Amino acid sequence: MTSVLGSAAAVYRDPFAYCSHPSIVRLSTGEWLVAFMESVRRAEILHSPADPRFYNVLTRSVDEGRTWSAPTVAPGFDWYGVECPSLTLRRAGEVLLFQWRWRWTPRSTDEARPLGLYEHPGYPWVRGCDGAYVHRSRDGGRTWEIGRRIETEPFAGAYTIRAAAELPDGTLLYAVTDIPHWRQIYLLRSVDGGNAWRVGALIASDPQRQFSEPAIVRVGPRLLVLMREEVTGFLHQASSEDGGATWTPPQATPMWGGPPHVLDLDDGRLLCVYGRRRAPYGIRGCVSADGGATWDIEREVILRDDLPNGDLGYPSSILVSPGRVYTVYYGRDHEGVTHVQGQQYAV
Repeated sequence: MTSVLGSAAAVYRDPFAYCSHPSIVRLSTGEWLVAFMESVRRAEILHSPADPRFYNVLTRSVDEGRTWSAPTVAPGFDWYGVECPSLTLRRAGEVLLFQWRWRWTPRSTDEARPLGLYEHPGYPWVRGCDGAYVHRSRDGGRTWEIGRRIETEPFAGAYTIRAAAELPDGTLLYAVTDIPHWRQIYLLRSVDGGNAWRVGALIASDPQRQFSEPAIVRVGPRLLVLMREEVTGFLHQASSEDGGATWTPPQATPMWGGPPHVLDLDDGRLLCVYGRRRAPYGIRGCVSADGGATWDIEREVILRDDLPNGDLGYPSSILVSPGRVYTVYYGRDHEGVTHVQGQQYAV
C-alpha cells in the first residue's frame, strides 16, 4: 500500500451543520467548483433520504483550493430535500447539475405507510418521490436554468452523484441508480446537449446484489462503469464497446469500499477513489494502467486512514496538473463536526 503525502484541509466546515457528499469540477477559467450537501447538525446521522432539510450548495476556489468562497444554494432555495449533487462540465463550458428531488409531507397525513429504504423512525415527516432534473449553468454555477422532470419509466427514478460522459458527437450519458430502490444501474441518454433525456440500456441488475452510485468514464472508444455493491462491499464494473447500447455483466473488482469516482489521468492511467467505512476508516484509491482491465490493489493508495468512524466518503477528484490530483470528500473531525475536506497529492 502507498500512503499519500500532503495533509487534508477543510473546504467547508460549519459546527452547526452537517456537510457531506461533494462533487468537484475544474472550470475552463481555472476555478474549482464544489457542490455538496448541507443540512442542520442532528443528534443522529441523517442522510438525504431521511432529511428534508438538505440543500445542494456550491463553493468555489480561485487559488487551487487554498481558500473557498461562502457557499450558495443551487439551483435555489425551493430545491430542498434533494439527493446528493452531481456536477458535469461539458466541453462547451456549461455546467450541469443533476438532482433527484424527494417530496415531503407531514407524517400525520400518512401514518400507516411503512418506512422506505434509509428512512428513520421518529421524525414528523414522510418521504415521497418527485423526480430527476438536470439544471444548466452558462456562467460557472452562478446562475441556473431549471431543468424539466425526466421521465424514467420503466424505472421508478434516477439518481447519480457522478458526472455524465460526453461522447465525441456530443451525446451525454449518465449512469444512474433506480432510486428509491437502490438496486439496479441503467443509462440516461441525451442527444441535444442535456435538454431532453431518454432511458437507455440496463447496465447492472442481479437479485443477489445491490448495485448503486455508479461512475461512468470514457476509455478511448469504450465506456467503463464502476459501481457500489452493498452485499459484498466490493466495487463492481461493467463496460460497453458500442456507445452504451449493450454492457458486459458486472464483475467484482479487488477494491473494497465505495462509492467510486473514476478520473482519467491523461497519461494512460485511471484513478478510482472510494471511501472505506471499516477500520482503519478513511479514503483510498487504486490505479489502473490498462483501462480498467486490472487494478493495482497491491499498491492501493491511502489518502486517509485516520478518520474516527464510518461517517465519511464520497470522494470526487480533478486533475490539477500531470500526475497531480485534488480529491474532495467528507468526514468527521475530532470535535464531531462532519464537513467537506480536500487534499492535493501526486499519483
